[in-house]
Amino acid sequence: MSGATILVIDDDKLIRWSITTVLGRAGYQVREAATAAEGLTAVESIAPNVVLLDINLPDADGFAVLEAIRHAHPELPALTMTADASPETARRALRLGARRHLEKPCDSAVLLAAVSESLQSNTSLRQINQ
Repeated sequence: MSGATILVIDDDKLIRWSITTVLGRAGYQVREAATAAEGLTAVESIAPNVVLLDINLPDADGFAVLEAIRHAHPELPALTMTADASPETARRALRLGARRHLEKPCDSAVLLAAVSESLQSNTSLRQINQ
C-alpha cells in the first residue's frame, strides 16, 4: 500500500533516518518523532496507517506508549522495535497488541515485509467490518 503514512517513534536519529530512507524509497510517506510525547501527539495529528515504536524511549516506557496507542486506536497497526533481543520483550509487546516485534537494527526486507503485512491485514479487517 504505497503512499501510506508510517510514523516512526524512536529517539535514535540514525535509526529514524535509516527507517525513513528505506520506507521512503518504497513509496511510503514517513513522519518521525523522537520522544513518546511527540509520538502520541503525532498519532492524533497525522493519523498514520502504521506506527513503528521503539520500546526504549527517554521520556516514557515504550510499552506504556503501545498501550496508549492500542487504547485510543485499537485498529492502528503498531510494530515495536528494540535492540533488546530477549524473548520476553517480544512476548510482552505482542501481548500488548503489537503486530510484530522487530530487532534493531532492522533488516530492510524484514522491515518492508512487516509494514506491508500490517497494512494489508488492517485493510482486510476494515473490509470485513464494513
